[in-house]
Amino acid sequence: MQYDVSRIHEDYHFNITGVSYIGRPQSNTAMYINKKISDQLTKLESAEQCLVFAENSIEIPNSLKKNHAILLVKNPQLEYAKLAAELESIQAEEDKKYQYIYSNGSYISETAVIGKDSHIEQGCIVGHHVVIGENAVLLNGTVIKNSTIGDRFVANEYAVVGANGYTIAENESGNKIRIPSLGRVTIGNNVEIGVHDNVSRGSAGNTILEDYVKLDAFVHIGHDAHLLRNVEVTAGAIVGGYDVVGEKTFIGLNATLRNRIEIGDKVLLGMGAVVTKSVERDMIVAGNPARSFSTVSGG
Repeated sequence: MQYDVSRIHEDYHFNITGVSYIGRPQSNTAMYINKKISDQLTKLESAEQCLVFAENSIEIPNSLKKNHAILLVKNPQLEYAKLAAELESIQAEEDKKYQYIYSNGSYISETAVIGKDSHIEQGCIVGHHVVIGENAVLLNGTVIKNSTIGDRFVANEYAVVGANGYTIAENESGNKIRIPSLGRVTIGNNVEIGVHDNVSRGSAGNTILEDYVKLDAFVHIGHDAHLLRNVEVTAGAIVGGYDVVGEKTFIGLNATLRNRIEIGDKVLLGMGAVVTKSVERDMIVAGNPARSFSTVSGG
């Protein structure tokens, strides 16, 4: 997908190919930034030719103005939402030329790449541009879209990977509108997804599950979350959007993590914990609201 930025502002002449998040900006993408997260602006120094909708109270360094199209607006989230809707429409038109192939009771896109010795049961859907590695197992009713997945992946019954995340803005009339999700899901090797789980695609980047992540049943992973190696999430737990969960962390039954927090390595989150703040590594955390009780011993 190519989008000419001059369609929005005639002074800029480059293309963007998608979207990204200001916290992890990618070259030739669109994003937005408001005053609350203006400290993230310096991260644009690592990228080139981005289209950025910025709140008009933010002071933009001249060095960034040279490399990016930075448009100062009253409501950057709304302006981004309008562009994202246009990009979503362009992508939908491109995808219309691709077909689904009915095979053994499932629908597989002709553009999907599935590794050898993988097994797909009946009632599954594998969407356009999905990549799945070798020795994968998709049990009945699994839906995989907008994803790149490694080897030895297991999706239990009715799991959904790569569905739209939940990101909402208000239009000029104060009505709620959906911001299209344009990111993907990236899953490593030896990952298992439980029954009726939902792993949301990234809103503007990728939702990432690293190697050996294990999810129990009825788990929700929010958009743009990043679960590092060997994270274990038990039944009914919710991980909020943009959360980062460290290696070998255990998330107990029905625990809830607020969005945009970081959990360190080897943390134990107790059953039903409501986690509203970031947690340092090696801690045991429980309660509502959650608080640290002790340091994990033995490493």
